[in-house]
Amino acid sequence: MDRGEVLESFFLGIDAGTTTIKTCVFDARGNEVSLSARHADPLRGSDGTVSQDMGLLWMEVVSTIRDVLKAVEGKGEIKAIGVTGQGDGFWALDEQLKPVQDALLWIDGRTRSIISRWDEMGIIGNSGRVVFSGSPLAYASWYAENAPEVLEKSRYILFCKDWIKYCLTGEIVTDPSDLSDASLIDVRKRAFSRPLLKSFDMETLLQKLPPMEKSTMIIGHVTGEAAQLTGLKLGIPVANGMIDVAASAIGTGVVDPSMACSIVGTTLFNEIVIDNLSGLEMEGSARPSLICHGLEDRWLLAYGTMTGTPNVDWFLSRLLDRSCGLCLSDAQFVEELEHVGAGSGGIFYHPYLGEGGERAPFVKPSASAQFIGLKSRHSKYHMIRAVCEGVAYSMKDCYEKFPIDPKVIRIAGGGSKNDFWCRIFSSCVGKPIQVTYGDEIGAKGAAITAATSIGFFSSLEEGMDAMISVAKCFEPQPSEANLYQDGYNIYRKIVDAMWDVWDEHEKFVYTCMK
Repeated sequence: MDRGEVLESFFLGIDAGTTTIKTCVFDARGNEVSLSARHADPLRGSDGTVSQDMGLLWMEVVSTIRDVLKAVEGKGEIKAIGVTGQGDGFWALDEQLKPVQDALLWIDGRTRSIISRWDEMGIIGNSGRVVFSGSPLAYASWYAENAPEVLEKSRYILFCKDWIKYCLTGEIVTDPSDLSDASLIDVRKRAFSRPLLKSFDMETLLQKLPPMEKSTMIIGHVTGEAAQLTGLKLGIPVANGMIDVAASAIGTGVVDPSMACSIVGTTLFNEIVIDNLSGLEMEGSARPSLICHGLEDRWLLAYGTMTGTPNVDWFLSRLLDRSCGLCLSDAQFVEELEHVGAGSGGIFYHPYLGEGGERAPFVKPSASAQFIGLKSRHSKYHMIRAVCEGVAYSMKDCYEKFPIDPKVIRIAGGGSKNDFWCRIFSSCVGKPIQVTYGDEIGAKGAAITAATSIGFFSSLEEGMDAMISVAKCFEPQPSEANLYQDGYNIYRKIVDAMWDVWDEHEKFVYTCMK
């Protein structure tokens, strides 16, 4: 390269999801220049527990960084780094800033009884975010009752992205989006609240939470140790960042009030932007959660279910011995699903596959997945289409409960990569579904945040304008939309009918497992 040649500006986005770790290099126009992905490989116990080796997670992040740097060598310069990741869980460091134990992930199911108790007490939504079985509050309460020594050893309780930032910079900082999603701050004030934690008998957590700074703040720079491990240059700025669901809102350009984003990934996370909290009635465990947006004058009203794409993955891998990606990208397979037709021949599937039951648009720790309406005439294609439609009904269930009706929904996550499924989402929910260019939406949101943190963009809005554009739009088909509305009414009646049965079923399962 010529000595006088100016290297192109690149931005590194790291997205540490529940099942996959992705690192992507973006240029200033939002193009994905280089991508590397690794499986996160969470540890799953036979009793429904799910944990993550924090040291192994960091090593996988290191591997992805080294991969993308090799691919862009000589092409450009990494100007800043942004990190996003899965929310909630229990990620604890001791006094030496080492992991106390493996992190508990948000899909772990051990705290169901605590959530049921808090729901009965009427405190489950005190923060503005409905507490669920995978929240740090629930885990801290579980440890207080079952293993108090873990809490005693914990100097900091942080989040997935914060652990990665610490490994990069040596700094421990978090942001309002992760804290609000975890029910650990007063969301309206974006401030810590001792009375809030006291209402859960968890006041001692306040001294264990990291300092909170805005998402676009530079919280540190790549250390010598991190540079040696990753191949990154010493001193690259690292932005504070935000939780993956907020980063995906940035990465899809969802910034204006009444715009919505649905992330069809491990969770099915549905969110609408609002800029005014006055008159917002939010009571009871069935209300939407309120999460801090990356913009300081915006919030996200959100319903995040426990499982999205894992419903399809489970059916295809366990019952058909095939992968979701292979099947839903196979033209002949999709043609068979199209031939089945909307409504799946009368089969309904409720996608409550998570070990912690369901958290949106209702809280029910005992809820479970189920097929209803099976007949001997049905084939595997009827069943897999019913699973796809079940996830779409769940999405509609969430949007029906929002107090605001969005004009358009931008979709992200693995489910956004399949046109067949996107058409079902559009007709079922009855809204235009937009898909933006690029595959790694969360990482793009992190990269935009990083570019804004160093002043490359004057604001997140400018960064979104520069790096995001719409690639596809799916419109509701009237005949299918009418059929899905009738189907949704039945879907909801089944939920109501199963409400008490789920509780009885859970007791039966406990008896079986003894």
